[in-house]
Amino acid sequence: MFNLCLLAFIFALTSAQNVDPRCKVTKFSQVASAVGNCTDIVLNNLVVPAGETLELYLKRGATVTFEGITLFEHTPWSGPLIRVKGQAITVQGAPGSLLNGQGELYWDHIGDFGPKKPQFMKIEASEDSVFRNLNVLNCPHHCIYIGISDRVTLTGWIIDNSYGDHNNFTGHNTDGFDVSGATNLIIENSQVINQDDCVAIRHGANILVRNMYCSGGHGISISVGFSYFNYTENTLYNVTVQDSVIVRSANGIHLKTHSDAYKGEMKNITYKNIYLSGLQNYAINVQQDYVNGSATGIPSNNIPIHDFNLMNIVGTFDEEADGTLPVYINCGKGSCDGWNWSGVELTGATNSSFCNNYEPKGYPCLSPSE
Repeated sequence: MFNLCLLAFIFALTSAQNVDPRCKVTKFSQVASAVGNCTDIVLNNLVVPAGETLELYLKRGATVTFEGITLFEHTPWSGPLIRVKGQAITVQGAPGSLLNGQGELYWDHIGDFGPKKPQFMKIEASEDSVFRNLNVLNCPHHCIYIGISDRVTLTGWIIDNSYGDHNNFTGHNTDGFDVSGATNLIIENSQVINQDDCVAIRHGANILVRNMYCSGGHGISISVGFSYFNYTENTLYNVTVQDSVIVRSANGIHLKTHSDAYKGEMKNITYKNIYLSGLQNYAINVQQDYVNGSATGIPSNNIPIHDFNLMNIVGTFDEEADGTLPVYINCGKGSCDGWNWSGVELTGATNSSFCNNYEPKGYPCLSPSE
């Protein structure tokens, strides 16, 4: 049986033999030519200059392989550090490869409110494109943004922003995967260690998130209502999150609609087989009163939530955290319906669950007077 070192050697040898020398990139100045002319591209120990985007607008069916350490030099700007577009493409990491965003040079405890910090990677792809086995270290800001895309799979990722926990949490707004406008998307078999949402889904349809390990952030979240004038951009349909672990997190499952947004709809959202541990605020938090990053306390019914299903959700809380709640629901009047929950077992919270205007079938939490 081959060991990992031998497998890495074979991978490197095979790559070296098969890749046209013109398509093996070692300097940033070579990127544009390789992308414009090659369908099998190797980026080897690349240094991306400060303030530059690694633009990978790929030919149909192209493959890009990252080898060694890809380093992004530091400067305050919005990014992204990498932008990928294409149809039927593959973007992958060779064994031992690393994409280093040097987020530690940007983090300042205040995230969005400090100097500009670049988004790490923006993806727009389709036709069964695959992004696999990518190791990302220290995203300065949001890590992976999946925009208008269809039939894309992200698998085998490691996103490690654990260094952002140092010095009383310098890292902020370090979302792992952000989804906006994607359809038929799979995010699977990946690890995210960060200080914000592990996965955050805004808009799209037919999205599957599975076999995730999330640590230190804000859980696997859904946030709908970023448009003030477009109904379609405020819709989300058919999302399943399953077979995942969320630890040392502020929240476990978090659904929020923006009460100051235009109308929209969220429908058929399912979380199943989720294990939660070391929670610091809520295990399940559903709020329809979200404005500018915080709760107003006054829920709206502009974006109803239909058919929100939970199955086999087991969780415990951080013993040192105060004010923890198993379930917090704040729905607008008539804005929540068709929720079916089963096997929700949450222990160790300091407070009882709170439900306003709606009680899920299978999880009683309204007081008798309500």
